[in-house]
Amino acid sequence: MQDFLSFLRRHGKLMLFVLFSLFSLYSTYLYLTVGQRGFDKVLISLSYQFVNGHIALPIYNLPIRDISAYYNNFYVYFGPLSSILLMPFAFFFKDSFPQVTIGVGSMITSFIAVYFISKKFKFSSLDSLWLSLFFVISTVLFSSSVINITAYQVEALGVPFILLAIWAYLAKKHPLLIGLFIGLATMTRLTLMLAVVFFFFELIQKRFSIKQFLIMLIPIILALSLLGAYNNRRFHSIFETGYNYNISIRDLPIGANLKYGDASMMHIPTNLYSFLFMSPEPLLKDPDDGFVLKFPYLKLNPWGAAIWFTSPLFLLLLCRFRKGIYTLSASLASIALAFPVFLWYSIGYAQIGYRYTLDFLPFIFLLLIPSLSPKLSKTAITLIIIGVIFNCVYTDSIWEIYPLFGIYP
Repeated sequence: MQDFLSFLRRHGKLMLFVLFSLFSLYSTYLYLTVGQRGFDKVLISLSYQFVNGHIALPIYNLPIRDISAYYNNFYVYFGPLSSILLMPFAFFFKDSFPQVTIGVGSMITSFIAVYFISKKFKFSSLDSLWLSLFFVISTVLFSSSVINITAYQVEALGVPFILLAIWAYLAKKHPLLIGLFIGLATMTRLTLMLAVVFFFFELIQKRFSIKQFLIMLIPIILALSLLGAYNNRRFHSIFETGYNYNISIRDLPIGANLKYGDASMMHIPTNLYSFLFMSPEPLLKDPDDGFVLKFPYLKLNPWGAAIWFTSPLFLLLLCRFRKGIYTLSASLASIALAFPVFLWYSIGYAQIGYRYTLDFLPFIFLLLIPSLSPKLSKTAITLIIIGVIFNCVYTDSIWEIYPLFGIYP
């Protein structure tokens, strides 16, 4: 017995990591298969069109969301990178290849990138693995990656490229590589170009030279030029992404918010509420008859859930905040990336957690790192585990689906 307890003390953290990694893999499998609630094929359909020399979607089997109509043609209003990456698969499998592969690839790449970022901050290999597990499973990246909805997949794809840009900077790689990663992120969603704010303030603090910054901008400017040409070819304007021609822009309930404008200061309180304060709802046995809960007792509101529920490790930013070398740059980059989405009318509906967090998630993770150094505490490990369990159980709960428990209404 004494030997067993001694073994647990020495290897308990490793055993827990293996256990919850396996739990996460099993949960991911369930959400990708029997728990799948998204059946989009917009990205792979566009990819197949690219293979055949077209940039408009085929007119058959059009989806009801995430597309724009313009002069009898239909387009995806997100950047084209997701479909470009799927082109080799579209060449062989046409439009039958599952586009959720984008989300799976985003999770794998993010896991690796966070591991190497953590190592740059002198975390042990095991602690770096724990932080990778946290970032991939205990954040909104998990739900956005495993649910096959086009918007989710595109938003998830931007995350690993920003992480890779951060890693390249920490590893003192060539600024062209940093710019390439930011440029690729920008080709998923235009607002991700604001990640350059981090590097601008690194320049101000003399950790990045003017020459390096200007070299970094070259791939970003090239990416913006390609996006402009792509937009102009579709909508006769380099600035029009197609969102103004979104066929579902006025669909309820989010369409009701448009009376206050699509980007307005009026939407900031609601976005902040969803991001910081919104809690899960009770899961009622019969919503029309009394107040009796049924297992597993909670469901998420499609308008969102506060970051403390999906990612409780971020609570340490409130109760154990420590300033680090990159705190200023990461804070200002987070604000720059958050501001456009906090103005946005849709609030991210429908979503698991506050999915717009994905835009600035890599930088608030960078803010969190000093609060975790020099090694992960038992409290930090516990918070990661709670977040992993929460996301693995409740990711499909807005539809009252719980694959881990075999509950499918």
